[in-house]
Amino acid sequence: MNIFEKKKLILTEWDNSKESKKNFKKAISELKKNNIPFIIIEKRLIGDLTKKVYFTYSLILDFLLILGIIWTFFNIDKILN
Repeated sequence: MNIFEKKKLILTEWDNSKESKKNFKKAISELKKNNIPFIIIEKRLIGDLTKKVYFTYSLILDFLLILGIIWTFFNIDKILN
């Protein structure tokens, strides 16, 4: 058993244009004709948008927290009295 077996993967992106759909079907038929195994994976881009929104949200909250700490250091005498 070879646990370090290498496999090669070709990954391409297809959009929803008419020409791209036609080329996708052509590529699939060529793979089938030549008996080449393949897997079709669809990915939604909403996950990428969600990651960006969460990252921006966390940066804003961290910035506000740091501003609050700085404000506290400048006003420590007022707070202690």
